[in-house]
Amino acid sequence: MKKWSLFILILAFLLAVSSAVFYYWPVLQKKLFTFNEVQYASGYQITQLTCSLKEDCGEISFTFNNLEGAASQTPSYQIKEIQEEAKTEIIFNDVQETSNNFTYEQISANPLVEDVSHEQIGNAFVLTIKRKGSLTPTQVQTDANIVTLKFPFGTAQYPKFSDFTPADQSLINSVSAQISAKAKLNTDLKQGIMFLDDVKVDIQIKNLSNNEYLFETRQSVQSGNDYKIKIIAIDSQNLATAFTWNFGVQKSIARAVLGEDRFKYLGWWGQINSTSTPVMSEPSNQAKRLDTFSTINRVKVLKEVSGETINGSDQWLQIDGGAHPGAYIFSSFVTPIEQPKPPAIFAIPQGVKENEYWIDVNITKKVLTLFLYNQPVLATYVATGRPSNPTITGTYQIWYKLLKDRMRGGPPVVPFFYDLPNVPSVMYYHQGYGIHGTYWHDKFGTQQSSGCTNLTQGDAKFIFEKVKPILPPDKKAIISNVENPGTVVFNHY
Repeated sequence: MKKWSLFILILAFLLAVSSAVFYYWPVLQKKLFTFNEVQYASGYQITQLTCSLKEDCGEISFTFNNLEGAASQTPSYQIKEIQEEAKTEIIFNDVQETSNNFTYEQISANPLVEDVSHEQIGNAFVLTIKRKGSLTPTQVQTDANIVTLKFPFGTAQYPKFSDFTPADQSLINSVSAQISAKAKLNTDLKQGIMFLDDVKVDIQIKNLSNNEYLFETRQSVQSGNDYKIKIIAIDSQNLATAFTWNFGVQKSIARAVLGEDRFKYLGWWGQINSTSTPVMSEPSNQAKRLDTFSTINRVKVLKEVSGETINGSDQWLQIDGGAHPGAYIFSSFVTPIEQPKPPAIFAIPQGVKENEYWIDVNITKKVLTLFLYNQPVLATYVATGRPSNPTITGTYQIWYKLLKDRMRGGPPVVPFFYDLPNVPSVMYYHQGYGIHGTYWHDKFGTQQSSGCTNLTQGDAKFIFEKVKPILPPDKKAIISNVENPGTVVFNHY
């Protein structure tokens, strides 16, 4: 009997323990088996975001505030790498509050981060990082309540881009743009992608040689707009690089009406309307290419001549220069612009006599006019001084004329130092300020010089031969004097 009583007591005890374990099992399970799990709060607040550039990587950091005081000061997260879009997405869970004053600092200086944006989707904080440069895997570092995302610089094995067309920050003037870039890889190309203003476009890819590829496309563009290009190369080892650059489209140049008197002032002016415009030694694409002009160049047309027929037209233009006086450009690459005009209202400077020449330089309009007393003889575009080295204003007289001169200026090493031998048709009117021909640029109508007034070589020669002091045939230079005074120069805005 005692045995049965003992058995019943033990059975009752076991039943009681089992019931207790069954009842409290969820709590016991959490206590016994989750001691290694991170205890996340049900809510977090992001109080600060920063973006910075370190020596070996780009960084974006988040500062969190745990709203409940849970063991983890930072929430759980997921990282999604979207290589074919050069984009990284980070999703932080259970983020209930975010600061309204987020700033992404130093984005423009970071070669690995193009742009950063975020949005709140329910309790998820979604950060989107548009990448550029080598698309290295995102690294995460946690320190107390700060999470830092690191984007390390890639090694030499990552693809490299070069030869961008149109060039970065350049201007084109066309209804369509030929866009291209070269990519040099260490292995075969797996995928090439291009975006125009974040919209994927179709491209053609050519294997040039030794794992060098040409990516190109032609796209419609609109006058006055700026465009961003993004190109991505992914190799067979899934190493990828993204590169971005920008170009703009000039506002449409109003085509000037060129009448019968268009050569009245030794030719008419036009704007180069396409990038990579060839400048040829003869009116033919088979001739020697002397240079390539872009839309920053303005040319003076001396003659309209017949040459090689291209797209049904045989009209070529012989130009003055700048760099290549007498060279030829196919006519479709030059758009006539508003022609330089003499001032409608002017006052003849004091001291100028009848049948004497004088020079008017309108610095605002970048137009020089050569007058014979009260009659304009030549009106032409010039390049005047940059804002840092402006062309001086006032009334002067040419004191020194030289067929050629060596011009040097600026202290050594600094960017504005120049040393230009054999500058043609030089007419100094105040100390080192002069009017002269130019062989190193064709950017007339702009602020391009270090204070002098730059002309085409043809215009400079024409003026040089008209103005005083008169240069004897056997001389290469002449200084003005009482018997041979210099011509008046009037510079104004």
